[in-house]
Amino acid sequence: MIRAVLYLRSATGSGAQTDRQLQDCPEYLRERDLTETGTFTDAGHPGPGFAWLLGQAAAGKVRDVVVADIWRLGRAPVANLRNVDALGQAGVTVHVASGILTGPILDDCGRGSTYAFGIADARRIDGDDEPDRDDPSFD
Repeated sequence: MIRAVLYLRSATGSGAQTDRQLQDCPEYLRERDLTETGTFTDAGHPGPGFAWLLGQAAAGKVRDVVVADIWRLGRAPVANLRNVDALGQAGVTVHVASGILTGPILDDCGRGSTYAFGIADARRIDGDDEPDRDDPSFD
């Protein structure tokens, strides 16, 4: 069994929102034979919880992290990419428990696809069916 930590983040600091994220993870953990060994939480932008997670990863104490959806690692694509890259450089596999894409994100191609699908999903949720042709994810 692989040991994994959970990373929960609420943009507004809502306990109900992090509780919902927490509910999305157990089935994913079971299906992939992962054991939860801890939880890191942030309110607002990724901050102290994410920094602690990176510190634990750098110390070799974390190798797998599960997020409920990819946007928990940063809502803005550039910030999200920076955070996923930082985890990757620390040797951490990022798992996404729900949303359009689920499963481990192991390489640049998968990560790029995740962003494209995430942006499309956000547009769908926001009711914006027309892609911005100047957006690099449109390709």
